[in-house]
Amino acid sequence: MNTVAIELKLDLSKSNNKLNEITKLRQSESNSTTLYATILDHNKEFELSECNAELHLKKPNGEVYVQAAEIKNNEITCTLNNEVTAISGNAEAYFQVFNKDKSVVNTTATFYLQVLPGLIPVKKKDSNEPQPIDLQIIN
Repeated sequence: MNTVAIELKLDLSKSNNKLNEITKLRQSESNSTTLYATILDHNKEFELSECNAELHLKKPNGEVYVQAAEIKNNEITCTLNNEVTAISGNAEAYFQVFNKDKSVVNTTATFYLQVLPGLIPVKKKDSNEPQPIDLQIIN
């Protein structure tokens, strides 16, 4: 399966809050979308070589989720797993950037994810029976 690459530019100053497009995902997709975030500080590229990063996400149900991210070629890379896409709706996210000793350096501007509802087949009594047109929305 191919992954979808989403390029983001996020500023630590939050003053250059250029609107990134809302990233759309499908509910129950796992490891199918990778975020590549270039981090800026007042519109200048921020040096990440001595840093670590985490994705902080507020799910559509209000639950907070944190996922470790990688730093490659001075860019934050984060492949979204099924925890991120478990619930449909709008989610808010940002990256937290910190030094190797775990002291927080800063957080990026907020970006948004929209998890579109997924569909599951209606349970059939007979497996040879054709799938009905109506599908149930995952809860």
